[in-house]
This record gives sequence, C-alpha cells and structure tokens, in this order.
Amino acid sequence: MAGDHGMVEDYSAAEDLGMDDLPRNSNRESNVVSTHNQLLDALTTFLTVTTHHILYLRRLYPPTSFLSTRAYDYPVRQNRHPKVCAWVNDAMAAVRDQLQKDVVEKLSLCVYECKANRVLERWTFDLRSFPQVIKRDDNIPIEPKPPNEEEDGYDDEGDDDDGDILLEQLNLADLEAHFRATLSRVATSAARLMPLPEGPGAPESSFTLALEVKDEADRPVGRMEKEERKWIAAEPASALNRPSPSVPPLEPQQNEQVLDKLSPRTHPVRLLEVGELRLEVWVEESAAKFEFDLPKAGPSSHLPP
Repeated sequence: MAGDHGMVEDYSAAEDLGMDDLPRNSNRESNVVSTHNQLLDALTTFLTVTTHHILYLRRLYPPTSFLSTRAYDYPVRQNRHPKVCAWVNDAMAAVRDQLQKDVVEKLSLCVYECKANRVLERWTFDLRSFPQVIKRDDNIPIEPKPPNEEEDGYDDEGDDDDGDILLEQLNLADLEAHFRATLSRVATSAARLMPLPEGPGAPESSFTLALEVKDEADRPVGRMEKEERKWIAAEPASALNRPSPSVPPLEPQQNEQVLDKLSPRTHPVRLLEVGELRLEVWVEESAAKFEFDLPKAGPSSHLPP
C-alpha cells in the first residue's frame, strides 16, 4: 500500500535484484575493518538491508514483492522491484556521502500517509557518534598510537583535536554479530507496533529517508554537489505530526482514553556498540497514527477517510 516515494522515476533500474545489488566492503581483504571507508561501507550495507527489511515488516509493499535471503546469517527480505532497489541504493549513497563529511546526527526512515502528508512511524538511527577521520586518511589503516609517542618520533601534529581519528581496528565477525542482533530486534519491535492503516477507506502509505544534520554543520548552499542535490529541506516535525482537523469531538467519558491513544510512543530497539562504532536505534509512533483507531463519539461522528 505504498505510493510514489520520491524521485524513483529519475533513478535507473537495478540490473540485479538479489543481495548482490547491495553495496559491498570492496576494499576489505581480511576479517578486520581497518579503514574509515571500510567502516562506512559496512554501515551503509547494514542500513540498506535494514531499510528493505522494515519495508517488508511494515507491509509497505505486498509481501510477494520481496525476495527471501540472508544477511549476516539472518533471514531478511529485499524488495524485488528494480526501481525500489535503485531508489534505496541511491539514497544510501547520498547518506554515505554526508556521513563522510561528518554532518549527520540522525537518519530516519519515515512512514507517512500520503493524503495529509503526516508521519505515522519514524525509525531512527542515531549516528552522531560515528567515528570520523580527515578525508585524506580515509584509506589509511587504523593503527593505535605507539606507547611512547615522543621516543618513537610519532608526529601528533596531523591528529584531529577532537579525537575523532580512528584508533581501533574492528573485527568483522563482531561487527556482523551486532548487525544480526539489531536486525532481530527490529523484527521483534515491528511486531509490537500498531498496524499501519489498511483496508477500505484507509489512506495510502509511503516512506522516505530524512537526515538530521548537526547544529554546527554547513548547510548546502550555492552550487551543491551531485549527492547533495538529492536532498530537499523537510517540514518541521510539528507540522508533520499536527492533529487532523477532521477528528470529531468525543464524549467527556472518552476524553481520557482518547488522550492516551493520541500520545506519541517511542520504543527503543537496540544500542549497538562495537569498537568505536556506536549506533542507537529506536522507533516512534506519532499521534497521527492512532487517529485511525479512535473510538466513535456517536452515530453522527466519522473518522477521517
């Protein structure tokens, strides 16, 4: 029950519909993630897999449109439509570009109803603690500092004063184990959520990806790079979650029940910590989502279509 979710018509179709279409850690030759680019590739692949799996779990497309496969030795689903695959891959390439620039605070997969353009669910990945290095060091292996820097002639002048130079190598098996555990928690969390509106009269639902940039980050101005042109400014969260004007008044005895139903709910999914990588995941259900399950006020009342 998903509509057009953005610039899909501008993207070329994927040639391969299987998991080979996902980004790979092409620079890795061992079981160790030792460079910043390799860590970016691993994270981008995980976010791509998770996005497809959430689309399946939340039934944004018919279940028959998904392929059954495995990632990190965990059963997942991937949408088989070429344009959906291309849209997700291109969006993740744009996310990777912003992560490399150290401007990302949060990445959100927003599920919204198309008629009023209101967010119903927001799956958030907190990336503010993602390790950063200066760009020229992206492909330099991560090595710890010598114990005696002065005696060994270690040059500290090129280090980042904020301490964001990666100092610790990551074992790939540990990293994938945490990705596998997070996918499992995503599935169990999705099962506990209230279903999205469906059935006769229910609004069409779709999705998009949104970035929340850091306060001190430079906003795209003037001549933007190719990846930056894929982003547009989002509406304020308050506007996306405004109450529907067509919700009818209710009887006094129903007020307490309705207020409880219309309260936004946040569900923690998982905190992923491995080496210097720290990623927190949670899902929010907006007040707008619960309007589709309100008790009726009387024979003359009606719910928004």
